[in-house]
Amino acid sequence: MKKTIVLMTLCFAFKSAASTDITLTSSDGFTIHGSYFSGKEDSNKALLMLHQCNFNRSMYNDIGNQLSQQGIHALSIDFRGYGDSKNNQFDVSSIRKLSGQSRTDAWRDMVKYWPQDVQLAYEYLRRKVSNTGQIGVIGASCGGTQAITLANNTNIDAIGFFSSAQTYDNIQKYVANLSGKPTLIIAADDDGRTYTSANILFKEAKHANSKLLTYKGKLHGYPLLEHDKNLNNAISHWFGQQLKK
Repeated sequence: MKKTIVLMTLCFAFKSAASTDITLTSSDGFTIHGSYFSGKEDSNKALLMLHQCNFNRSMYNDIGNQLSQQGIHALSIDFRGYGDSKNNQFDVSSIRKLSGQSRTDAWRDMVKYWPQDVQLAYEYLRRKVSNTGQIGVIGASCGGTQAITLANNTNIDAIGFFSSAQTYDNIQKYVANLSGKPTLIIAADDDGRTYTSANILFKEAKHANSKLLTYKGKLHGYPLLEHDKNLNNAISHWFGQQLKK
């Protein structure tokens, strides 16, 4: 009996670890690396997952696996300068060693490419689900800004903000163009501007399925996934429910 249980556990672990490393080439020849979690071949649902700026694409591995097992396509990418998406010109670890204006300029030069890199990832998923399919996006911390930019420029069907503080201008963009979309907002109540932004976004959200998940304390982004083992499931389940026709 014990041997049977061990075998079943190993098979499940193997299944849940299935993702494919992909590369996307930008118009300037830069290579963006991503992890693609395959949905059902005929699935018309997909989620793009954008990491926070003190982590990388691997923060979404569990969520990607769960979405895949629901039959939903999922893709997480390393932003230019992060994880595997690095070269001699763009490397966040090198930028962090700079100071003053040099650091500011180097950061700005890197981040200006992110919208086009995220667009590439969106187009990859769009090919998976066709023009009639549905795509959602979730952005953690700085990734939330990229989520808003993408959603303002493309057809996004659901959006998530994970420990993501937004500027006044971005909140106005959300109010004007995105507040009618199902919106998932996650924040800790002692996480500075993030919590304030979360409450403003939720107040402005118009869709009946929009949801605000709050936590006590200062945890920001990925540590919340470690703190609450049910959060991965809550995120994947919510997007699975919203992305349907």
